[in-house]
Amino acid sequence: MPGMDMGSGTNGGSTLLALAEIALFWSATVVHVLRLLSPTRLPDTDRPTDAGHAVMGVGMTLMVFPGVSVGTLHAAAAGYAVLAVAYLGRTTLRRSAAQHRCQNAAIAAGLGAMAYMLADPTHPPTWVPLGVAAVLAACALVHGRRLIDARHRHGAASRAPQMLVTVPHLGALLMTVAMAAMVGIAGS
Repeated sequence: MPGMDMGSGTNGGSTLLALAEIALFWSATVVHVLRLLSPTRLPDTDRPTDAGHAVMGVGMTLMVFPGVSVGTLHAAAAGYAVLAVAYLGRTTLRRSAAQHRCQNAAIAAGLGAMAYMLADPTHPPTWVPLGVAAVLAACALVHGRRLIDARHRHGAASRAPQMLVTVPHLGALLMTVAMAAMVGIAGS
């Protein structure tokens, strides 16, 4: 983020950090796209969930990628705000298990955080980024629970490749923790 200096600086340490962030965010995106392309071969696919995570990975990559214009980031922020509302609607309007509602709420919160991060407010009150970081930390707990559940379910006679069953949940967890850290550090 331009104002939050999320690692896309020019010195060597910042360049390595930016490359590591891009690798994490882009790999998480690719794994979720692979899940979208293989729904019948995997035991726990939920296309909207995987799409939400893939879109967040693209946004995080865009945010830390050097040279992206502020106008592009602000346009993406508006898109993420719309997606956050859509996932929030999916959380409240869809009849599903509590776990799916929690997952959709976590995605809605993550997309809302993406909108906030991409909008890059210049002087927000301190409590705003810290509140966003706290919400993201709660989302990380949801993703951690999903990772544990996926690992237990995968052990039960699944023919699906483990990478496409457990790695996406790990990627969502790591991406959410990174987002929480980025927002929290920027707010302190």
